Amino acid sequence: MFSYIHIPFCESKCKYCRFASVWSIDKILVKKYLAHLIFDINSYDKKIEKLDSIYFWWWTPSILTYDDLKNIIDNLKNKFWFKKDIEVTLETTPKNINLENLKSWEKLWINRISFWIQTLNDKSLKEINREWSSVTLKALEILKESNIKNISCDFIIWLPFVEIWETKKDIDFVLKNYNYLTHISVYMLEDYYQVDLDENAKFEKIKYPNNWKSIWIEENYYLREYLDIKNYLEKLGFFRYELSNFSKKWFECKHNKAYWNHSEMVWFWLWSHSFLNNTRYAYKDDFLWYYKKEFLYKENLNENDLFLEKIMFWFRINWINKDLFDKLDKEKLNYFLDKKILEKNNDYIKINDNYITLTDKIISELI
Repeated sequence: MFSYIHIPFCESKCKYCRFASVWSIDKILVKKYLAHLIFDINSYDKKIEKLDSIYFWWWTPSILTYDDLKNIIDNLKNKFWFKKDIEVTLETTPKNINLENLKSWEKLWINRISFWIQTLNDKSLKEINREWSSVTLKALEILKESNIKNISCDFIIWLPFVEIWETKKDIDFVLKNYNYLTHISVYMLEDYYQVDLDENAKFEKIKYPNNWKSIWIEENYYLREYLDIKNYLEKLGFFRYELSNFSKKWFECKHNKAYWNHSEMVWFWLWSHSFLNNTRYAYKDDFLWYYKKEFLYKENLNENDLFLEKIMFWFRINWINKDLFDKLDKEKLNYFLDKKILEKNNDYIKINDNYITLTDKIISELI
């Protein structure tokens, strides 16, 4: 069993963020939310499960005090068995990484830290409401002294004012100077910002049969930078275990792997989406309705629903096996294989890396 805890209060909110969170750390709001979060945990009425991981999500958990975090963890321990090797991740802002916090987190079972670097470009950081790069570099220096040895950093390709291949240079700089890092995430948020390509950028349109949806394949710098970063990370011993996630051996995020492998999860928070007994349900993203335990939706998944989810999830973690792809649209499957958009190896297929940015679109055609 895997658990997700979201603390929806931000000291500053990123411009591209679409998650349920507010730009406020008002003590009264936080206290009220935490009280209901504890109530939510204690209302869990299923049989006692063993927890493989707890993930304190988004940047905001690091605003909580030692007592706040301890209260949440203690209440989880009252409801679940903690496995001996449980992974407890805390997401944090660089600003909140200091020796005092690190020592208190270590006392609370927290054994994994994740924080967003995003970019070292200060002009970009200012544009998206994030802290200066100097704050990030100071945090990286402090983490050298930490007893928490599983540290993850996140980057985003082509944020505003970030030049071509600048993200790779940032990753190269960070890994050369802070080689204790065990996990790197690389996200692509092209939907949020318009990127200007130079006159040499190439575009290719694949002409599909008339009854197919139209898909544009862009062979541009955006994809090339992602693949360049992927190849660079693999040379340094980071393997890709999901589309955006790379880790040293044995340092994959348990929560990430569980989600993409379709494991059961129970999430406690505003706008949470849980998956239990083949049922998906989500709370609303409004505080009032969350406090009333109003669901955004609750649906039992039939065999076909579960199949479709497995296809969507497993394509993101690389290969899918014959038992699954035999049920896909044969005409489209063969077409993608013929065009080298998909690769086949014995009884497994995956999306060719050259088309990785179109994963969701390709999957939509196949199912």
